[in-house]
Amino acid sequence: MEAPRPTAVPKPSFAMNSSNPGDALRDALRNAARNRGGGESGGGNLGGGHMRMHPGAGSGGVQVLSDTQGVDFNGWLQRWHYETEKTWDPLIPDEVNAPIYKSGMVAVRFRVLPNGRLMEGSMVLEGRSGDVALDRAAWGALTGSNYPPLPRDFHGPYLELRAFFLYNMREK
Repeated sequence: MEAPRPTAVPKPSFAMNSSNPGDALRDALRNAARNRGGGESGGGNLGGGHMRMHPGAGSGGVQVLSDTQGVDFNGWLQRWHYETEKTWDPLIPDEVNAPIYKSGMVAVRFRVLPNGRLMEGSMVLEGRSGDVALDRAAWGALTGSNYPPLPRDFHGPYLELRAFFLYNMREK
């Protein structure tokens, strides 16, 4: 008798609440998270028209740590959010859902090169959730994503970010 094969995990919401680089992005994302409804309209998810399947999984935000040189990263950060959510989805363990509700927060610092790729060796796990599966899902969301190039107006060597992944926790 063969063991059952695991199935793919449905898409989570990965609403971002960024306080940096600007209030406009934070407010827009909070409004999108508040107006969630799923279905064809996109339901407030920056990524598209799917229903939330991991209601306890979400972003605690992203911080821009490096100098933005006055460049507007709002559009790029929205795309970053979408790509990260799409990649994070199948990596989130089923145990974050009922009846177990695993919880924790993961913080990862990393650098993005002008071409959109992560700088080799730049990722640092700054905050562990206390559960290896949750930490791996967050790490994999970043390493497995395909990010667009940084805005052309940005002439720095990289953009340094810190992302927070929340599992059954609320932003404070």
